[in-house]
Amino acid sequence: MDLKTAKEIAITIGNQLKPYCEKINIAGSVRRYKPEVKDIELVCQPLTFLAPPAELFGNPERKPILAFCNVVASLGRVIKGKPDGKYMQIELPTLPHTINLDLFIPEPHDYYRQYAIRTGSADYSARVIAGGWVAKGWCGSDQGLRRIEDCQERITGGKKKWICINPKGEKPPVWESEQEFFDWIGVKWVEPKLRNL
Repeated sequence: MDLKTAKEIAITIGNQLKPYCEKINIAGSVRRYKPEVKDIELVCQPLTFLAPPAELFGNPERKPILAFCNVVASLGRVIKGKPDGKYMQIELPTLPHTINLDLFIPEPHDYYRQYAIRTGSADYSARVIAGGWVAKGWCGSDQGLRRIEDCQERITGGKKKWICINPKGEKPPVWESEQEFFDWIGVKWVEPKLRNL
């Protein structure tokens, strides 16, 4: 899909979700101004409420508000994920072609890291951005960035993944912007359109 059409769709969906989000940003190829866009990527932090615990003595969980879930459900055919998860892929019924929406829903403390890596390109994110946090002794785990010594590398589904084995270990700061995140990993912030290798 051409950039102009994809950007219009991303803005429309962003505006539909915005009233039900703390923050929402366009990422991926649209943010990098690629002439051809394969899929639309948004990163958002939905407004939440405290849901009762699933177990008798469990802790309450933060869940997205119903209005957010309803808008997400109305966007198209869900391929993967749920609104209360970390990721959803939705096939959008745009004519004359369909395009997928990748909706990333990170934890609030991990928002700007996800925003940076979901802007891509994949090689830039893997080598430059992840290279920055690895050089500082951190890894991208199932619970966000954690110290390498607090994680264990495992192979799941043929892919290497870091699993946090010490959830009480040191956590990174909560970044207030993408610029703060780049400063923390020691990588110079560059315009998204220049994030290519």
